[in-house]
Amino acid sequence: MSNSTAKAKKKGGQFEAFRKRLEDHRQEIMDLYHRDLKVGQESSDEGAEDLVDRANSAYNREFMLSISGSERQALIEVDQAIERLDEGSYGSCVNCGEEIPRKRLQAVPWTRYCIDCQEQAEQGILLEN
Repeated sequence: MSNSTAKAKKKGGQFEAFRKRLEDHRQEIMDLYHRDLKVGQESSDEGAEDLVDRANSAYNREFMLSISGSERQALIEVDQAIERLDEGSYGSCVNCGEEIPRKRLQAVPWTRYCIDCQEQAEQGILLEN
C-alpha cells in the first residue's frame, strides 16, 4: 500500500460516522422520490372532469417534478460526498483544499466547501481550481 493510499484510508476512517449519516440521508431522498413518483402517477391517472380540476392536476404534477429536481440535486451532492469518503478527500474543501471544520460537516455532511468558499459560491464569484 502506498503512503498516499494509507493516508487516505486513515483520513477516511475518522469520517465513518458521516458515511452512515450520508447513506441514511440518501435513503430518505430515495424514499421521497418514490413517494413523489407514486403521487404524480396517481394524479395523472385521475380523470379530471373540468378545467379547474385539470389545472390543479397540472400544477400538482409540475410541483412534484420541481421537488424531484431538488431531490435529484441533493442525491448528487450526497453521492459526491460518499465518493470523496471513498477517495479519502472527504473533509477538505474541493475548491481551496482547506480542512472543513467538523461542526460544518456535522451540520451539512454533504458539503463540498469550507465556509469562505461556500460564501463565494453563493455570491457567484467562486473560481474553482
